[in-house]
Formats: sequence, structure tokens, C-alpha cells
Amino acid sequence: MAAGDAIPLHLYLCPLNLPGLSGEQQARLLETLPVDEQQKVTRYRMASAREKGLLVRCYLRALLSQAHGQLSQCQLNQSPLSQSQLNADLNGAIAPSEWCFDYLDKGKPVLAEPFFARSQLVFNLSHSGDYMLLAIAQAPQLELGVDIERLRVNTNIHAILNHYFTHQERDALLALPSARQRQRFFDLWALKESYIKAKGMGLALSLKSFYFELSDSEPRTMNFKGLDARQARLEQAARLFLVEEDSKHEASEQEETSPGEQLTQPAAGWQSMLGQLDDEYRFALSLSSVKPIDWRCELVDPQTLFAD
Repeated sequence: MAAGDAIPLHLYLCPLNLPGLSGEQQARLLETLPVDEQQKVTRYRMASAREKGLLVRCYLRALLSQAHGQLSQCQLNQSPLSQSQLNADLNGAIAPSEWCFDYLDKGKPVLAEPFFARSQLVFNLSHSGDYMLLAIAQAPQLELGVDIERLRVNTNIHAILNHYFTHQERDALLALPSARQRQRFFDLWALKESYIKAKGMGLALSLKSFYFELSDSEPRTMNFKGLDARQARLEQAARLFLVEEDSKHEASEQEETSPGEQLTQPAAGWQSMLGQLDDEYRFALSLSSVKPIDWRCELVDPQTLFAD
């Protein structure tokens, strides 16, 4: 497949634990948000939650502007336009404070129509612990979902397995050595969340209506560039399957369904990827395309991004 067929995908890893962020800096960042978002941030009672809520919103806006500018410049460099046309297009930059958002029926945030029409950007974000992960692509028809998960040692994984995982996922996990089961649980959970978020249906999409198969393979290295560059491991062997319940045997989320009552098939037109930052953090992406991905990964430096 030609390089031009690849989907340019910006993947930003954003630190949320910023002990050096002063109250004055937070106040300046808050002023850059529209009033309704300021109110959402200030509703948090705990200072740590307010800071994370502020950073998530400011990262999103600043990085949408950055990605839009970079993708637009890339397109212009490849287009035979006159200088006046180039100048006109470059003047179409969108400032971080300008972006407006809408929400789908189940709450998935998307760009408001005028900004989507101007930028053609789709995005999805997730945050857990000390990091936010943001994916941005210029692919108007793309369904895109991301999730980042911090491994939690106190989570009762077996209770969740029985309620929300398919028997294929559960059986594969329980066949692993006990020392690997907790990590595999969070691997699968990140993948399942990424697909649900891509579909934009929330928990209206049953977690047992699809499953992932993971097999051991040699991971590839993913480099997050930046001042404090770091590497992640990207797995290539996450396969998505859709489950159709036999109409004669309707089962609820809490009921057990035997393998004979299910019809399964690979999810055509989808690809999902699992990555690991380290033993504590893993992330997943699901997208409605089988085109290759032109990865543009960055570990964001907030001091540079939010500089006046």
C-alpha cells in the first residue's frame, strides 16, 4: 500500500502530575477556557481533581490547534497552490480558545460542525493516573477510540471478568499463570474501552457483544518524541471479534452464555492496537480502518505548550 494511503495519526502523551504548576499559572490557563468549561473545572472539590480537569481541557484545545496547523501545512506542501491560496489557507488557523464541541447521544465529545467542517479532525482522549492520552486524525469518516489504564492492585478482577468479559476472554486470561492475569485483565479492559469509545455508544454497547484475542508476538518500539522522550511497546496481535447471540437463547449481561449459543466473526474494517508504557500503564486504540497508520507520537512538554 502506498505511503499516501496511510492515516496520519497524532498520539499525544500528556503528563497530568505537574507539581511545578503554580496557582498563578493555573489561573491563567483557566481564563483561556470558555465560561461553561471554567465552571466544570471549578466544581471539583479536591484541588488535584481541579488541576487535572483544567489540564485535560487545555491540553485538548492546544493540541487540536497544533495538530490542525501541522496537518494543514503538510497538505499545503503537497498541493500545487498559488502563493495567495497558500496564504489564505495558512490564515485558517484555529486558536485553542476558539474550538467548540458537541456531544453525541451517549456523551462522546466531537467537534462542533463549523470546526469539524474547517478542520476535518476526529479525536478521542482518555486519562488515568498521571497521564492523558489524546489521539487526533484528519479522517472525517473515521471512528476512533483510545484508552489508557493504570494497573490497580486492589481491583477485584475476577468479579468483573464474570460480568463483563466474554467466555473467550475469560478462559484465555485464566489459562495464564496467576502472576500475569492482572496485567492481561487491564490489557483487555483498555482494548474494550477503546472500541466502545470509538463506537460512541457507551455502555449501551454490551461488553459481551465483542471480544479480543491476544497472542504473544514480538512487540515493536513506539517512540514518543519530546524533551523527555520515552519509548513504549506496541503489540500487533490484538484481534477484534463480534458476538451475535442466538435469538433462541437471549442472555443478560449477568447471565452465563455457553459457547454453543454464540455466533462470532472477525470485525471487518477495524483494527485495534495495544501498547504499554511500562508495567504500570498500558493503552489501546481502536479505529474503523485497516489502512496503515503514520504514527506521530509526542510526549508533550506542558511548559512549552502553554507558554505565553
